[in-house]
Formats: sequence, C-alpha cells, structure tokens
Amino acid sequence: MENSTYIFNEEKVLLTQLGDEGVAFDIESNEYYTLNETLFKIANGIKNQQSIPEIVDFLLNEYAISDAFCQEEIAKGIQQLIDKKIIFVQAHA
Repeated sequence: MENSTYIFNEEKVLLTQLGDEGVAFDIESNEYYTLNETLFKIANGIKNQQSIPEIVDFLLNEYAISDAFCQEEIAKGIQQLIDKKIIFVQAHA
C-alpha cells in the first residue's frame, strides 16, 4: 500500500463534501456513492495528491486511533475506492 501511488479518477468522478461525509458521482454511469467521513478524507487526500503516509498522519491527528488500525482502515478504504473506480493505482514505468 505505502509504495503504491493512487490517482483520483478526475475524468469520470465528481467528489463533493456534504457535512462531514461526501458523495462521489460517477459521470458515466450516473451513480452516486455515499462516502463516510473517513472514506471521504481518504478520497479527497488522494484527489489533492497527498501520499498515503500524509493521509495516515492526517487521520491519526484527527482521531484517537492506533497507527496499525489507521493503516488497516486506509487499506480497506482504498480497496473500496478502487472497486468503485473512484481511484486507480498508478502504473510505475
């Protein structure tokens, strides 16, 4: 996870914050995905080109959680975002 670089799917997905949560709208399929607060922060961090360690640090400062739990939750969140094609893993040349 830490060695991978992720790219937000700018061409296909619109990301909007609604209160503490967020919504990702898939322009091609007209589907909305509700993102909980943490998932929105992960997606928004990737959209803003933050690295995974930067996102980990941000969430550790936001919540009283352990580093291991934070990394585990980010890994799960990233997989959900990849499954929904909201983000992609950047291919390394």
